[in-house]
Amino acid sequence: MTTPILLIHGLFGSLSDPRIAAAFGETTVLAPDLLGYGAYRSADTDGITIEAQADHVAAWMRQRGDAPAHVVGHSIGGAIAMFFASRHPELTRSPTSIEGNFTLKDAFWSNQIAQMALSEVEAIVDGYKANVGGWISASNVAPTQWALDVAQRWLHNQPTSTVRAQARAVVAATGGAEYLDLVRCLLDAGPPFHLIGGARSRADWDVPDWVARIAASNSDIAATGHLMMLDAPERFAAAIMSNCRV
Repeated sequence: MTTPILLIHGLFGSLSDPRIAAAFGETTVLAPDLLGYGAYRSADTDGITIEAQADHVAAWMRQRGDAPAHVVGHSIGGAIAMFFASRHPELTRSPTSIEGNFTLKDAFWSNQIAQMALSEVEAIVDGYKANVGGWISASNVAPTQWALDVAQRWLHNQPTSTVRAQARAVVAATGGAEYLDLVRCLLDAGPPFHLIGGARSRADWDVPDWVARIAASNSDIAATGHLMMLDAPERFAAAIMSNCRV
């Protein structure tokens, strides 16, 4: 495949991992940190919106001359992918939502985090850090050493202030009818759009019926949940690659 794959991560961490990238074979994988994460962890959290994240990723791509790409967003990253594809169509070969946010039902946990005091969010994240195995096991991920190492890096890739700011951003972006209007306009414009879920978590994903009807493909990754890239990175990559042929 000559077109790169752009992976946009969710609330925690980064999708820049050697094993995840290797699963895509010779295809170029782009996995930037979002604002407030990793290399950009010092970004002002007051400026974190879903639109700003989409524009940040676009600027990151343009600096590297990487265009266009198959744009793949996981969880909150799915909402960012929708804004990215809408705002930067020249950089988008196709958008894929992997259990991405469409409604506030998808953002139920973010909605809770968004309303908490920072100290409360910090206590939750500290609990995850103290029991990484328990955190990923709650998503039905087997606590292999690799999965534990990646999850640990995810939890330390951003300050707590970023977690709350990103949660607030996705609630603000997906809480009104305007977001689904944006999605409809994007899908009506015609780029092939794909839905991928984890077989174990699909039932909890609130995909509007009309979105599912318009999608060029709608598939599940067998025996995985919401953190499917930790559960089965090779199957995660294969599911994406099967939709992105060029």
